[in-house]
Amino acid sequence: MENTNYLLTIHGIQYLDGETETEELVTTAQYAERGGKKLIRYKELVDTEGAGEMTVSNTIKIESGKVTLTKKMEGRTGNMIFERGVRHQSMYANEAATLMIGVYTDMIDEKISADGGVMEIVYSIDFNGGFESDNRILITLKKMEE
Repeated sequence: MENTNYLLTIHGIQYLDGETETEELVTTAQYAERGGKKLIRYKELVDTEGAGEMTVSNTIKIESGKVTLTKKMEGRTGNMIFERGVRHQSMYANEAATLMIGVYTDMIDEKISADGGVMEIVYSIDFNGGFESDNRILITLKKMEE
């Protein structure tokens, strides 16, 4: 059974060429546990730079040692797979296109349950085989009062 009474905060940090870029998303989310997997579902509005806003449906699937982020928008689906010590190639969808990227995960620290919790992922991205950036995501899921 899903509960829509969660506050989700995603704080992303990207380190590239000595520069640090941060993004933060705060939204409501649904949480469920099915077949040993934890699922967090949420929607976000993204600006398409001149073409208005687009709704993106996101699912974070947490399973033993592995986290998958799936994004669905305007007929495109992309995902990023995080698994410590493993490089996964993924089709990543953003507002403009779907790109093939490599994701190498250094660390996953996950403490999420129906009561809420936090998860931190440290990873690097490569594009066309060349290093792109180091990244860190901190996800906080907080159960809201009924």
